[in-house]
Amino acid sequence: MDKYKNKKTNGLSVISVVLLIIGIMILIVYIQKSNDNYNRIKEYKNQHIVYSRVEIPDSTYPKYVPYINIKSEDVTNANSEIESLINPYLGNKDTIVSYEYNVSGIYLSVVIKVEDYSVNNGPKVNFNTYIINLKNQRLVSNKEVLELFNTNEDEVSRIIEYEFNNYYEDLVNEEYYKSIRCDYSCFLKHREVSNYLDDIHYYIRNGDLVVFKPFIFYSSLNDGDYFEPTNYEFIIVETNKK
Repeated sequence: MDKYKNKKTNGLSVISVVLLIIGIMILIVYIQKSNDNYNRIKEYKNQHIVYSRVEIPDSTYPKYVPYINIKSEDVTNANSEIESLINPYLGNKDTIVSYEYNVSGIYLSVVIKVEDYSVNNGPKVNFNTYIINLKNQRLVSNKEVLELFNTNEDEVSRIIEYEFNNYYEDLVNEEYYKSIRCDYSCFLKHREVSNYLDDIHYYIRNGDLVVFKPFIFYSSLNDGDYFEPTNYEFIIVETNKK
């Protein structure tokens, strides 16, 4: 009888240990999942860290306005700013509003793009970006972004200038126009670019530092079909070499 009791007790002990281990494993998975989904810092747990506050899925001029789902004063102010910036465009039937976001390490980046086709030589494109440190839920300044990537505005300007020169040389080589007819200064004038650092917006995508800079695609030079939406993006620091 004692042997039977010992075996029964030992059996129950083994089961208890197994159940305890399973419980711990479930808890670890739950914690990891919560961390992966950033539930700890979310304002609304059942939503993604960035989700659409407004969705107007028009086939020609859709509008998707983001809401950054993080509990912090900085992010609350950012969401209020986004609402103020975008609301005037919601009633414009000839405007597209879209956004993208990316999590790179501890940094969440959000970019909002507005394409206004109601203007001459449209679209007139505007960008706005926000970079948030997920550890302290604070907005990262442009100065902090440059320091993070060990670069500076002079280098940013140099890279943007280099890319615009490449655009110009391609246009001449593809015979959109002759360099005699329109030199590089003429090209920049038609793009409405007077300063490479004007109206630039920093964004971190998969560890790379990107700058969004709007400029005019369609001009009286009839060269608009050369450009693509990605031409608004300038890679400043590439950390993940392809």
